[in-house]
Formats: sequence, structure tokens, C-alpha cells
Amino acid sequence: MSKIDEILDLQDDSKIILGISQFVNGKMGAEADLNNLSAPEKVFVYIDYLDRQVNNGGFHQFFFNSTGEYAHEVLDAYEAIGAHKTADIIERAIKLFPVLPIPKDTLVRRTVMLDLTEEIEDAWNSLDDEFYKYEDDVLRLLIEFLRSNNK
Repeated sequence: MSKIDEILDLQDDSKIILGISQFVNGKMGAEADLNNLSAPEKVFVYIDYLDRQVNNGGFHQFFFNSTGEYAHEVLDAYEAIGAHKTADIIERAIKLFPVLPIPKDTLVRRTVMLDLTEEIEDAWNSLDDEFYKYEDDVLRLLIEFLRSNNK
């Protein structure tokens, strides 16, 4: 049985998420290299990136920080686990970004964001509020996804 199997066999969801987080962070190393991860592990990381950023400073912070380079992958990750209501919120946030696809380069993204309109900021704030309602059980969906895709 692999380490990931052991973690996924735990009964407490919070312990599973913490265990997976530690496991994945160890695989990524100090350089946070996503290339060291399997596709399901990347899904975990993308979901974690968005959750941490939006809960700390909203979609504005997510797009502004380095995590914004993964905006489209984040959307795909939420779709992959079946969190369709949350994916819809993310898709609407992405569509508000003035340049599509969202630039991978952080400095380019930040430069674009210097000229954000009040309408975009207000719309992102509204989407933050929708996100905080947690209409999808993302943790449960993520754990089920990881169990189903653990090979």
C-alpha cells in the first residue's frame, strides 16, 4: 500500500486533506514544482490554490498573485471533481478578466489589473460572496475524485 493509499484510507476528511497536502507539498519540493505531481495531485493543488487565495483576499487576490497563472487549470480542476456550481463562479470570474486567456506571467497580469474598472471589482466581490456559500461539497468531491483516480 502506497503512502497516498494510507492517507485516503483515513476516516476523517480533515486528516485526509491535511495528509494529502503534506504529501503533495513534499513531492513538489521547495521550488513548488508541479511537474513532480500526477494529474490528480495537480487537481488537488489547483483547488487548494483557489480556496486559499479567495478565502484570504477574494478573486482579486487570486488573479493578482502567482496562483493566477493557473486560473484556467483551476476551472478545469473544479469541473473534474464535479463541483459544477463552484466552477460556474470561477468561470464567471475568469470571463471578467480584461485579457483572455488570462496571462501566465504575473507581471503582465498585474499590469492588466492596474486598470480594472469598478464594475469588474464589484462583480468579483459579488462572486467572492457566492463562493463563500460553498454550495458544492468540495472537500468530499475532491476526496472522492482522489480515491477514484489514485493509481
